[in-house]
This record gives sequence, C-alpha cells and structure tokens, in this order.
Amino acid sequence: SDVLSIHAGLTAETKNRFDKMTFARMKNSAILINTARGGLVNEIDLTEALETGQLWGAGLDVTNPEPMDPKNPLLNMENVCVLPHIGSATEETRDNMAMMAASNLLAAIKGEKMPQIINKEVYQ
Repeated sequence: SDVLSIHAGLTAETKNRFDKMTFARMKNSAILINTARGGLVNEIDLTEALETGQLWGAGLDVTNPEPMDPKNPLLNMENVCVLPHIGSATEETRDNMAMMAASNLLAAIKGEKMPQIINKEVYQ
C-alpha cells in the first residue's frame, strides 16, 4: 500500500504491532498514519525507518506517551506531521459525541440498554 492508516485498539497483542518488521515489508514510498493509539507503533523503529528512507513519511495524531517528549526526534523530522491528539476535534464530530453520550445517559436512566456500546459482549 501507499498509505497505511491505523485504526485499532491497544491491547497486549497489538502493543508495538507496527515495528521494524512491519516497516521492512512496506514500500519505501509508503506513509504511515496513526490516529488510533500511540502504543500501537514502536516509535524508535518508526524513527529509524523514516531516517533511513525505509518509509517516506508519517502522520501521527497519537503518540506514546502523550504528550510527546519535546526531545523526541520525530518532532524535528520534515517527513513527519505530529498533531496533539486533535484528529477528531471537528464541530460535527464533537456534536455527534455529545448526542451519543446523551443517548446512552437517557437509556441508562430508563433502565434500558445503552445504544452506543462497543464491547456488547461484556455489557450485562
């Protein structure tokens, strides 16, 4: 792929899932985008892949840790764009989040199942 956009949860199995082995299998013209969880990407390996030209660039809306250490070399790389975890900060998205939260709250008050549940298998 030309672009790898990460959209996954962070679990013990997915921590550092995107590492030097992953980057070695990617095109050297590829761009990595992470808007999910910072812990999914091994930032040391990512830095090396970007410095050596193994990857063309990266866009990070999440880092590990947050906030990112000001000395992190990724912040000074011309082929990296780092945002402070604001990728979802649009008016439409925030309105939708508020409506979902209100919907869940009203359902809970009525003793009903909340409609906006991700892990329904653990919801009793």
